[in-house]
Amino acid sequence: MTLLRSYLVMSVLRGVALTLTVLVVVMSGIDFIGQLNDVGTGRYDLSSAATYVVLQVPGTIFATLPAAALIGSLLSLGNLAVHRELVVMRASGISSWQLLSAVGLAGFGLAVLMVLLGESLAPSLEAYGNELRTRAMHEDVAVADGQATWLKDGDRIFSLRRQAGDLGYGGGVLMFELGPDNALREVARADSADVDSANRWVLSNFAQTSFLENGITARSERQSTETYDLNPDLLALSIVREDMLDTPSLQRYIRYLLANDLDARRYLIAYWTRMANVASVVLMTVLALPFVLGGLRSAGTGARFLVGLVIGLSYYAISEVLTSAGDVYDVDPLVVAWAPSAALLLITTVALLRVR
Repeated sequence: MTLLRSYLVMSVLRGVALTLTVLVVVMSGIDFIGQLNDVGTGRYDLSSAATYVVLQVPGTIFATLPAAALIGSLLSLGNLAVHRELVVMRASGISSWQLLSAVGLAGFGLAVLMVLLGESLAPSLEAYGNELRTRAMHEDVAVADGQATWLKDGDRIFSLRRQAGDLGYGGGVLMFELGPDNALREVARADSADVDSANRWVLSNFAQTSFLENGITARSERQSTETYDLNPDLLALSIVREDMLDTPSLQRYIRYLLANDLDARRYLIAYWTRMANVASVVLMTVLALPFVLGGLRSAGTGARFLVGLVIGLSYYAISEVLTSAGDVYDVDPLVVAWAPSAALLLITTVALLRVR
C-alpha cells in the first residue's frame, strides 16, 4: 500500500501542478495585458509591468489553489479510472478509505504549500510589486527611508509610516498643511488610514491642531473621515490592506484594532477566510475521489474539467457574496469565513458515504 499511496499522491500532485500552471499563466497573461494601458506613465515601462506581474504570481497561486486542487485531482484520478488503474487497485484489496487517505495526504501537502504562501511570500511580494508600480508611475513620491513615504498634494504634505514587521502603513499617518509664505497652518495625525469606496480617508485615532491668527484650536476623534485629492494609486500606499499582510502581521493588526475599540470586522473576516481556504484545499482534493469513483468514472476529460470548474467557481462566488454580506449585515466573521467550507465539508461527506 505504501508504494500505491506514493503513486496516488504523486499523480494527484502532478495533476494539480499542471492545472495550477495553466490557471496562473492565463491569469498572469490577462494581468499583463491590463498593465499595458499604464505602460509609458512615468518610469513604468514593459520591464516594470513584467516585474509587477511576476511578483503577483505567488498571490495568484494562493487564490487559485483551492479550485486547482479540485480540477487537478479530478483530471489525475479520472485518468487513473479511465485506464482502469483504480479498478485494479480496488480489486487487489485496496478499500475506498485507503484511497481516500492517499488523496487526503496529497491535499494536506497542498495545504502546507498554501500556508507557506499565505504566511509571508505571497503578501510580501504582492505589496512590494504594488509599491514598485506606484513609485514608477508617480515619480513625485519621495521615500525618506525604508519605513516612510512622503507625498505632497498642493499645500498638504503627508508622511505615511510603516510599522516594523507590517506591510501596510499601520505605524501612523502625519499630515501638514501650509498657508501663505509656507507658514504651518495645520498638523494632523492618525494611527492608521483606510480608504472607503468614495476615495475618502478613514483615519483612526485622529487628532488635528490648527494654527489660527487669533490662537490654536484642536480636535480629536476615534474615527474621522477626511477628503484629500490624492491620486487613487497613491492613496493605496496608505491602506493597511488585509490581503497584503502576512498572517502574523494580520493577527497583530487585529489585536491593535480590538484594543483601541476600532472596527476589526474586515480583518477578522480576512483572517478566518485565510484559515478556511487552507482547509478547503484538503476538502477540494478529497472531493474529487467520490466523483471519480461514481458518476464521472467513465466521463471524458472535458466533463471532469467542467465539473471541477463549476464547483470551484461556485465556492469562490459564495465566499465573495458572504464576505460582502458580512460587512453589510454585520454577520459574525466566523460564520462568513467558514460557511462555504462547512458546506463543502457536508457535500464531501455525503459524496464519500455514497461510494461503495
